[in-house]
Amino acid sequence: MLVILSWYGSALLIGSAWDAFVNNPISFGVETTYTDWDTKLPAVAVCELDNDDKIFNVSDTIWTPDHLIDLEDALRDIAYFRGFAYRLVDVCYAPKNPDAQCPTTNYTYYAELVRSPCSQLLQNCSYNGNEFDCCEYFLPLQTDIGMCYTINSIQVENPKIYPMVSNKQHKQGILSFEVLLKHAMLYTLGEDEVPTVTTLTSSTLKLSSGKNYQRHLTVRNIENDPLVAQTTREQRACRFNDDNQGGLYPHYSYSSCTVLCRNKRQLELCGCNDHFMIGSIITAELRRCNISGISCLHSHASDLTTLKPPWNKRPGLACDCLPSCDETEITVIKDVVRTKGGRSKKKKAFVELILAYLPTERFKRNVVRSRLDLVVSVGGTAGLFVGASLLSFVELIFFFTIRLFNNIYLKKLNSRRDLVPDRIRTVKVDATPYHYCLIIV
Repeated sequence: MLVILSWYGSALLIGSAWDAFVNNPISFGVETTYTDWDTKLPAVAVCELDNDDKIFNVSDTIWTPDHLIDLEDALRDIAYFRGFAYRLVDVCYAPKNPDAQCPTTNYTYYAELVRSPCSQLLQNCSYNGNEFDCCEYFLPLQTDIGMCYTINSIQVENPKIYPMVSNKQHKQGILSFEVLLKHAMLYTLGEDEVPTVTTLTSSTLKLSSGKNYQRHLTVRNIENDPLVAQTTREQRACRFNDDNQGGLYPHYSYSSCTVLCRNKRQLELCGCNDHFMIGSIITAELRRCNISGISCLHSHASDLTTLKPPWNKRPGLACDCLPSCDETEITVIKDVVRTKGGRSKKKKAFVELILAYLPTERFKRNVVRSRLDLVVSVGGTAGLFVGASLLSFVELIFFFTIRLFNNIYLKKLNSRRDLVPDRIRTVKVDATPYHYCLIIV
């Protein structure tokens, strides 16, 4: 009875250790040994929002001079598509007599005619007063809201990171540049994040020409214990950047996962993707929406442009996306907007991103129950309750496998010997009592 109770208690504790290892192996805490940290300025993306002059010029080029003004609004919907296309659908997908000059397909071509390159978007870039070439470091990044230009992002095709590091020796961190367009959107994100339709407004800043913008922010990073990589996704509840099978971008992040989710949902609802949705060159072009597809996306815009939890029944995307294990927490302290003086500066927006202060803490993800801890726990429990060790379990397996089969084999062998004929005799061959030979007569 005592042996049975010992095994029962041992099984309970071993089961508890296994459950803790599977479900709660990670501890998420805060580190305050901040003096040796290097803090990088977050990735910064600038995306074009509107360009009336370019739309007017392109419209006069591709259509006859007497074209409808509504066509220019339709072209704006194409060039700056964000899920809705009111004028494009009304003018070019009307039930009766749509305009003959309406663009009904190949929307990527029309968007590229309107969207501006980096040289027409940014100038006079500097970090802590040191000037650098804007377009050398603000690299193009294809997003689901069109082409953006981003610095310090690892999601671009050939990343080139500008050294924007602040620490105890170099406390200052100020990135400044000028935006040449009348309307643009600024995004402050982690290095693995991308601008999307569903990006939180707290990470954005709408820019207008003729104004000075200052964004004061702080950055807190996450440090991962090396053993975290040995745990499963479910155990750590996050994904590393290289855990990106099937992703649309080079590295995994929460925002890149939502883009993939939106891509799949567009295909489910309308059978095609909008002209900004990224993908492989071959499949992307085959799946591009024509006017009927854009009309379908427009009608389902509420389901495709907002995120929601799976249990919520309101319209939106329910994406099964884990956060990144290396994500950065960016907090905007304040935004300061001032109007510029002088006529010559009204066509530009001046932007300063300032690291308000060095962080005094950072998050740390530790493994509190590793595989070795599980082995030690199981071994200690078995030794305490039943006096067993790893060798005992090996002997138990040996007893019921190799030894069992060996005993069966020997039993069969002895039974065969009992059937040998009596003609087999043993004869003594010399005076030594231990030397015999077998002679069959």
